[in-house]
Amino acid sequence: MDVDEAQARMREIQRIMETATLFTLLPGAAAVVGGLLVFLGCGASYWLLNSLDFADIMRLSIPGRAALCLMWFAIAIASVAVNVLFTARLAARQQIALNPRPAQVAMFSMTPCLVVAAVLTFQFLVNWESREIRYITPVWMLLYGTGVYTAGLFSIRAPRVLGLAFLLTGIVALLYFPDYGVISAGVSFGLLHVLFGAYVLTKQRQVVTP
Repeated sequence: MDVDEAQARMREIQRIMETATLFTLLPGAAAVVGGLLVFLGCGASYWLLNSLDFADIMRLSIPGRAALCLMWFAIAIASVAVNVLFTARLAARQQIALNPRPAQVAMFSMTPCLVVAAVLTFQFLVNWESREIRYITPVWMLLYGTGVYTAGLFSIRAPRVLGLAFLLTGIVALLYFPDYGVISAGVSFGLLHVLFGAYVLTKQRQVVTP
């Protein structure tokens, strides 16, 4: 075996190890939990609104509007917290040192999209007299998909596929189903996350099992 061949094999071994590590540290269980929380949030939203259209939040009292917004904010915070917790537990269980670089890249990729989403959400909520808020779910889907896809450029293929799925479903929701935001949220942030988490968990078992 010459030097070039040995180096090529070492690079291939390193690539395989890095891929296995990335799959191991992807919080599949957290994605499933987050998706289930979204399902609960969609059910609660339908119960509060008696509608599948988030624009009907305008019919609620101010305390009702605040309760709905706080509920979704709590779901978002809980999903992030579960993600961080499960990732740390996976790393400790597999005795893998957490590299801050992937987290930094993901944060830098997601932050602009989240800022834009937050600004648009605030604008929609402030402008109570219009029905622009019905577009809030497709907007979040498109921006979240953009952030996940961008972050996935520095990772394995699975996050990129998830990002593309959010982009495609977001486009469909924006163009054809803006009045069914509750269903769109359940299909995207709920179902897509559950499917993504189940896929990751399956791949993790394949990596661990020789």
